[in-house]
This record gives sequence, structure tokens and C-alpha cells, in this order.
Amino acid sequence: MKLKTTLKLSLSSLCSALILCSCASAAKGVDEVTVDSVSSQWNNYFRAYNNNTGVVDPLADLRIYQVMVESFQNGDDSINYNTGYGPSDHKGDLQGVINAIPYIKSLGMNAIWLTPIFESAPENDTNPSMLDATGYFTRDYYKVDRRFGDENKLKELVDTAHKNGLYVFLDGVFGHFRSDLNNTSPKGNKLSMTDKCLGSNLMPYKPLENTACTDFNDGGKSLEYFKEVAAYYVENFKIDGWRLDQAYQVPVDKLHILKNTVENASKNVTYTNAKGENVHPLAYMVAEIWSSNPIIAKTAYGKTKNDGLDSAFDFGMRYPIVQALATEEWMKHDHSGYRIAEGLAYNENNLPRHALPNLMITNHDLLRFGDLIQRAGLQSTYNERVILALSYLAIVHSGPITNYYGEEIGQEVPNYDKRVEIMGYMDDHVSRDNGKIKDFTEQESKFKDLFTYLMKVRASHGSLSNGKMDLLKVNRDLFSVRKTFKGDDDFFYFMNLSSDTLKITLTKEIANNATDLTRLSPDANVQVSKDKDGNFEFTLAPLSFALIQSGLHTQN
Repeated sequence: MKLKTTLKLSLSSLCSALILCSCASAAKGVDEVTVDSVSSQWNNYFRAYNNNTGVVDPLADLRIYQVMVESFQNGDDSINYNTGYGPSDHKGDLQGVINAIPYIKSLGMNAIWLTPIFESAPENDTNPSMLDATGYFTRDYYKVDRRFGDENKLKELVDTAHKNGLYVFLDGVFGHFRSDLNNTSPKGNKLSMTDKCLGSNLMPYKPLENTACTDFNDGGKSLEYFKEVAAYYVENFKIDGWRLDQAYQVPVDKLHILKNTVENASKNVTYTNAKGENVHPLAYMVAEIWSSNPIIAKTAYGKTKNDGLDSAFDFGMRYPIVQALATEEWMKHDHSGYRIAEGLAYNENNLPRHALPNLMITNHDLLRFGDLIQRAGLQSTYNERVILALSYLAIVHSGPITNYYGEEIGQEVPNYDKRVEIMGYMDDHVSRDNGKIKDFTEQESKFKDLFTYLMKVRASHGSLSNGKMDLLKVNRDLFSVRKTFKGDDDFFYFMNLSSDTLKITLTKEIANNATDLTRLSPDANVQVSKDKDGNFEFTLAPLSFALIQSGLHTQN
């Protein structure tokens, strides 16, 4: 791990620049906590947590940056939608994404997910709708939306991303579309339409006006159509996989067939990556199913690895995180370490063991985390709570993670502390605001620098992206874990959710008999020390986290 020494040496200067020591929280006192045991609430069942090979699984190491194409960055004034949901000016396009690639790379991310880029509005439509601008109801799966760019621009984007070490994932909306869809593929496959659509609760609903859904009960014709779509963008543009929108609209066995199609297409395609290596596209497939874990298990994963997909977005863990650190959209909250541990147990008890949950804090359909802090009435500790959320995403979760654009700088929609309909926004689209890749405020730069540092630590350590996770002491005030991976250092993560300072003793047994520990956290001025018995001690400021690295162990 060549980056280890550099990261340790650069930390103190980074932390001095950040000044992110949770100073806004006035401590009520000091509570003493001894971390001396491993909880039984977490068993490392999932694929990413159960990697004993010492070889990092690239799917589990994904650090994805999501962009909403129509709202993110304006690169070409001549082709924009100029309309859409949410507070953006809606001038985003593919050139804007290309312009942002150096910034995305600089954050330590290794993948980009683009919301749908397919042709939506009719050719003669000079006044496109807000729905067309989202891309989620396409008119032609084989054309790039002319208001985003064209096929050559998409190729340029993918090639540029690959040269910068970034995978590219497209958004596949294979269950619904405009009713005037071009339903015949270049190879002559025909898609069947129905007005009997399936919702996230697996109950039928009537589609929106001028839209329809896929009829997969047509003897396989629609499946062949979407197999062709899925392979087409791998073979012709060398994309690295798909995010599947409302994936429950595609039967789980057909999801698995689409997965096999993408994997097989990827085996026949290569591109040159940032290291100069000739590689195949990654062939990652992730389902978006905004529902309970039992439904996610049934409609995305299936019972075995041969039934559905390997990965789905981790709504089951996202909600406990925002409830513990702010509030969820509907004002449910529980500001305690217990709530986070409950979310972990909920995942393990309701998802199959082959699952690769993809964790996010926000997406284009959810409130920004900053707006949830507003809604919880916790603005006085805004900075600390953003830092805690970003640290959890970067450090605790083994497996793929996704950061929605702007979360790395603590972006929010000012004054959106509740559903303020007079502003013209709603909860399911208010986060579709303008992207920002330069001209940051001082505080935004501090958030960005911390996020970048943590992502680069994650990128250089299998313990963080692929590691076994032992759940340590958890109570109302504290959440703590140990991350381990064959051939790598051990890492310890501590989150103080309270307004008190915590004096923590980490026993030498739980520290795996390490001879020394190095603290990698914003509050780096307080070092880890040893007591007379060889246990480790440090303090943790209110509403702060500590990341501690151990590379030197003695034999038992």
C-alpha cells in the first residue's frame, strides 16, 4: 500500500487547513466509554464484507459520482432544455459532464453515473416538457437526446472518462417510456406496451398521460428488445454498465438475463484505461428499487446469485443514517448510534448473502442531506452533521458507494426547511439544482477537501472498500466499528452523536494487539495514547468522528 505513508504525513497539514473540529457544539461534559467487545448484531454475511481473498473486488470498490444531466453543468448554450423540475436553470448537457471530469477525478471517485441521455421530446417539439428534460420517459433508446448532445459527444465523454480512470454507467429505464416510443430496434426486435404498470409496492397503476409501460408477458419479445439496447451501448460506446430505474418493473429473472447480456457483451469489447492497460468494460448492474428490503430482495436480488442482480441501492441503510444525523423526509428521526446499528441488522436480516448494496445519502429523488438538517431544525450544527454523513459513506460501508453531485460540498437549497410549495419545488425533485465544480465558498472547500481525503484513503485500502466489519460499542452517543482485510492495515471508526466529549478506551484485544495506532481524523491534534495496561485512549469531540489506522501488530 504505497499511499499509506504519504496519507499519514499529509494529514496534519490537511486538518489544519480544514479546521473542522466540531467547535460549534458546546460540550456539556466528558463521558468515559470502554470499547472492549464485538457486537453480535452484524455478521459480515454480504459479499463485500466476506472477501477473504486479499484481492479487492472492483465492484465493491466503486466510488460513483451521480450527475443529473439536465441540471448539472452547462457546456453548450445552443442545445439546452431550459426547463425542468427543481431549482436548476436546466442547461445541463454532455459537454458539461466532460468539462467536469477532471473535478470528479480529483475527488477520488472512480465512476460516473449519468441520468438518462436518450431522446425524449418529439423532433418538432420546440417547447419540451419538464418530464422530457428528466430523460426518464424516452422516445428513442437508440438516439442521444439532441438537447444533451449527440452520439459523438457521448463517445467523447466515455473515452475521456476512461482516460481519467473513471467508469461510466448509463441509466436504463426499461419499464416505462413515452407512448410514442420507437418500439422497433435496429435488428427488428419489437417492444410490447401496456397501460398496466407496476409500482414500487408491486401494485398496478395507470401510467401518466402520453406514457406507457413494458409488457414483459409477450413471449420474450420485449426482453429481446432491451437485451439489444443493453448490449448496444456496451459494444458501440464501451460503457461499463447500467443503473436500472424502477427495476421492479422488469421481472427478476429477466434482470438476470440482462445482466448476463451485459457481461457477455463486455467480454467482446476492450478500451485503454488510465494506466494504459487494455481492459474490458466493468459490466456493473445496479437496481434502483425504492422500497422495503423484502421487496428489494424479491425484485432485484432473487434468492440466489443466479436469480437476479448482484447490486441494488441501499435504501434500507440510507434512512437510518439520515434519521440518526438529521431527519428523513417525513420527519422521522432517532439521533443515536442504536438507529445505525438497527439499519445494519435490518439489511442482514432481509437481503440475500450475495447482495452488494450500493450506499448513498442522497439522489435526484430525495432531499439533499443539508435540507434534511434544515428540516430537523439542527442548522447550528450543520457543518458537523455533513462531516459525519460523508465520513460514514467513505469509511464504514464495504461495497459500492454513490455520491450525488454537490453532497461533497454540503450543498443545500436555501430555506427549504420544509415542503415550501410556494417556491415551486417538491421533495422528489428539489435536489435537482445546479452543479458546482469551482468558485467554492470557504466552507464548501473545507467539505470538499475532507471528502477528497477520505475517498483517497478508501481508494488505497481494501479494509475500507472490501473489509470485514466488526460492530464494536454502540449506544445512544457512540457508533464504532473495526474494518479488517487480508494484507491491509486495520481501521477503527468512531462517531460521537452527542453534545458531550467522549473519552474512549480501546482495549488492546479489540485493537488486535497493535503496537501503535495513528489517528486519521479532522480532530488530529488529540493523539492516541496508551495506558499502563497497553490499552489505547483518546477523546472524541461532540458531533465528530475519528478514523484510526493500525499497521503494526504483535503476535498473541
